[in-house]
Amino acid sequence: MQSEVDQKPLLGADNNTLVALLAINLVGYVILGLIKVVYYLESLPLEQFYAQIFQPLTIDNKWMTHPWSLLSYNWVHDGFWVLFGNMIWMSVFSYTMQVKGANKHLFPIYFYAGILGAISFLIVGSNQPLMGAGVSITAIVIAAMALIPNHKFLTNIAGGISLWILGIIYLLLQGYFLLDEPVAVDVATLVGGATGGIYIMLLKRGKDLGKWMHQLLHLLNNSLAPKS
Repeated sequence: MQSEVDQKPLLGADNNTLVALLAINLVGYVILGLIKVVYYLESLPLEQFYAQIFQPLTIDNKWMTHPWSLLSYNWVHDGFWVLFGNMIWMSVFSYTMQVKGANKHLFPIYFYAGILGAISFLIVGSNQPLMGAGVSITAIVIAAMALIPNHKFLTNIAGGISLWILGIIYLLLQGYFLLDEPVAVDVATLVGGATGGIYIMLLKRGKDLGKWMHQLLHLLNNSLAPKS
């Protein structure tokens, strides 16, 4: 971590992972919304949209018929306010990690938490599907709390609010909303949060679990760059 640069990337920079995560979630929501509108205009029942388009992107007990859902479920939201809330929380905690110079670790944390959360969900089992970025965002929240717990928000008001306090508020709210969810969703969220904490713990010990992703991205950028 000592080699990281304590400076977040500019909002429009190509390497701003937060902007990329937001864009993928928002674009995915808009595309699914447009497809739903098409079904409506064609007088097709919404149940058909959910069965043919939406459900195959989420994880359920029939996931083997759509195995790509292991990667797609945490980019899919059914409801604007759920998406809005998730993106606000993700922006707040991802920003603090960027301030600490950990921008490049956002996607690996999001990815690993999503995969491990999905696997734990399937192991526990549930008749209800798993969807949304909540599992991965919980990982980012825990990672930020472990990395920079004393970062201050609203510093002009009573000395500011420490990030760990905001993190506790998020976790309490998340716990409240999970009360009515199946146990499998609860377990997936807990595993996601633990993934974020373990990632940062290992990173502080010099073990970068996202190194292969960084190297792959660098290789792709070099291969796609125009030759002089």
